[in-house]
Amino acid sequence: MKFCLLLFCYCCFLVHLRAQSIITFGQGNTPNVSVTASSQSSAAIQTLTGTGFLPNSAAASRFLSQATLGHNFAHIQDVGNLGVEKWLDNQLALPNTFRTQTYLAQIHQMMVDSLNFKYPSNTYTLSNVFVGNTHFDISWFQGAMTAPDAVRWRVAWALSELFVVSRVSAFDDNPYALSSYYDLLLENGLGTYRNLLEKITYHPAMGVYLTFMNNHATDSTNKVYPDENYARELMQLFSIGLYKLNVDGTEIRDANNNLIPTYNNNDIAGLAKVFTGLSWGDSRYLGDNEKNNWSYTLPMKFFPIDSSDAKRNPWKTKPRIVDGHEPGPKTFLGVTIPARPVLQGEQDIKDALDVLANHPNVGPFIARRLIQRLVMSNPSPSYIQRVATVFNNNGSGVRGDLKAVVRAVLLDAEARDCGIDQTVSTVGALREPFLRYMNLMRGLPLTTQGGVYRNVMVDLFSRLEQKPLNSPSVFNFFQPDFQPDGELKTQGKFAPEFQLVNSQTITAYVNALGKWLIDDDPVEYWGLFNGEAYKSDQDSKFNLVADYAFTRNDKIVQLLDKYNLLFTGGKLSAKTLDLIRSMVVKMPYSENSNGVPNADQAYRRVRLMLVLILSSPDYLINR
Repeated sequence: MKFCLLLFCYCCFLVHLRAQSIITFGQGNTPNVSVTASSQSSAAIQTLTGTGFLPNSAAASRFLSQATLGHNFAHIQDVGNLGVEKWLDNQLALPNTFRTQTYLAQIHQMMVDSLNFKYPSNTYTLSNVFVGNTHFDISWFQGAMTAPDAVRWRVAWALSELFVVSRVSAFDDNPYALSSYYDLLLENGLGTYRNLLEKITYHPAMGVYLTFMNNHATDSTNKVYPDENYARELMQLFSIGLYKLNVDGTEIRDANNNLIPTYNNNDIAGLAKVFTGLSWGDSRYLGDNEKNNWSYTLPMKFFPIDSSDAKRNPWKTKPRIVDGHEPGPKTFLGVTIPARPVLQGEQDIKDALDVLANHPNVGPFIARRLIQRLVMSNPSPSYIQRVATVFNNNGSGVRGDLKAVVRAVLLDAEARDCGIDQTVSTVGALREPFLRYMNLMRGLPLTTQGGVYRNVMVDLFSRLEQKPLNSPSVFNFFQPDFQPDGELKTQGKFAPEFQLVNSQTITAYVNALGKWLIDDDPVEYWGLFNGEAYKSDQDSKFNLVADYAFTRNDKIVQLLDKYNLLFTGGKLSAKTLDLIRSMVVKMPYSENSNGVPNADQAYRRVRLMLVLILSSPDYLINR
C-alpha cells in the first residue's frame, strides 16, 4: 500500500479537534470516515483499520503464538514477507495433510512385521499385537511436528477442548478411538459448525463417552428410558450454553434482572429421545458390543427397530421386538419435531441438529470460546459480536463457516491491534501448559535424522496435567468461566487456564524445563513393543550449537533479543531482560585461543537463558 497517508498512520493516531474532543483513528475506528489516495484508493481505508500491513517480526511472532501450536524463525519470516492476512489465507486453504489414524495403523503394522521377524515361531497379527494410548500420542506428536497446515492443528486442539472426548473413559488404551476422533476434528474443524456437530454426534467415541451408544426408546414396562447425558451436554457445552445471550455474548435478563435459562429438564428429556437407536457401525443389532478396536473408527449405525432379542435368541417362538428409536413427536427449545415412522428416525437427528445450529446463542457462544482458546480470556463484547456476526453469515450467506470464524478471531482488531495496552491485567491469557511445551518443541531446532519424532508424553502429562484427549471430564481441563481469587475475580474477569495452576504444577513446570533443556531430554522415547531395538535417530534432541557464539558476555544481549522475539514477540520487560542477563553472565565462561567458547559452558548459558525466559511471567501471560 503505497500512498501518502501511510507516512503518518502506521497503527493508530489521535487527532485533537478544538482542543477538547478526541477522535481515535485506527483500531477499526472508521465510522463516518472516507479516505482518498493517489493510488489504490479503494483500499485506502485499510490504512486506518490496520489491514494490509506487513507486520514487523514482533507482530508476526505474536500472531503465530495465537494461530499455531508453536513457531520458529522461518515462520516469522514467512508472515513478515506475506503479511498476516495472506499467510493465514494460505494456511486455511491447505487440505488436511496428516491423519493420526493412518500413522497409527502404520506403526501397528510395523510392530506386527517386526515381531514376526524377531520371533518367527509365533504368529503375530494386528488383532493380537497390543497398541495403547502411547501409540496415539506418538502419532499425534508426529503430526503436530510435521504437518504444514499449522493453523488447522491449532484449531483442532482448541476444538478438542470444546467438544471434549477423553481417554479417561471406557475406551482408555484404545488408540484407534482417540485417533479417529482427533482426525474428525482435523478434517472438519474448518468446515461448517453444523457438519461438525453431525460428525461428532455419529462418532462412536462420543457415543460411548456421553453414554448414548445403544440408547433405546422408552420402554416403561421394563423401565428403560432414553439416556439424557448427550442431550444435556450437547446444549450446555457444545452449542447454546446455560443462559440466553445477546449477539455480543452478554447475558439477556428478564424484567427482574434475572438470567434467562436456555433450556430446562423437559428440553433435555425431549432432545434425548432424538438420540435413540444408534449403535456400533459394525454391530448386528441395537445393544450389540463393539467387535474390536476398529469398531471405534466407523460412524454409528441407526437401528430404528430393536430386534436384539430375535438376533440373540433365534430359537424363541415369540422374540421381543420393540422400537429402537423413540416414536412420536419430540419437543425441545420451543420446537416440535413431528411424529414420523421410526424408520425415518435419522431425520429426527438432522432436524434436532438444525435447531441447535440455528439457535441465536450459538454464534456468540462459539465465538467467545474460540477467542478464549486462541487469543484472550476476556474479549470485549464488541469483539465477540464481530466474530458472532461472521458465524451467523460469512458474507456469502453461509452460517457457521468455521474457517471464516477462525479468520475473524485471528484478524480482529482486538487481536491484532499493536496499540493495545499490554499493562492491563485482563489482556491476553495464561498460556496452557501443553501449549508451552509445544511452543518449545516447534520453536527450537528439535533434530531427528529420519524425520520421526517419537514421543509418548507420559512424564509430560504427570507434570503438566495436559495432553491431547486426556481431559479429566467433559468440562475440559479448565472451564471458560473460571475466576482465580484476587484481582481478576474482584473485577469480574475470567482466567480459565489458571484452574490448572497450583504449587505443584508451578514447581513441576519449572522442573520440566530443566529436564527438557538443561538435561536435553525434550521427548520421551519408548520402545513400541518389548524388545524393540533402540532407534537413536527417533530420539530427538535440541541442536543449539549455532547459538554458542553469542554466549560471550558482550553478545548475550543479542541472544536474549533472539529468544525474546521467538517466544514472547518481544514482550520481555526491561527489568526481566536485565535480570536474565545478569544471571546468565554469572555462569562460567571461557574460550580457547581461537575465540571458540567452551562447549559445555556455552551449552549451559544458552539453556539457562531459555529456562528463565520460559518461566517468566512475561512469557507465561501471552498478551
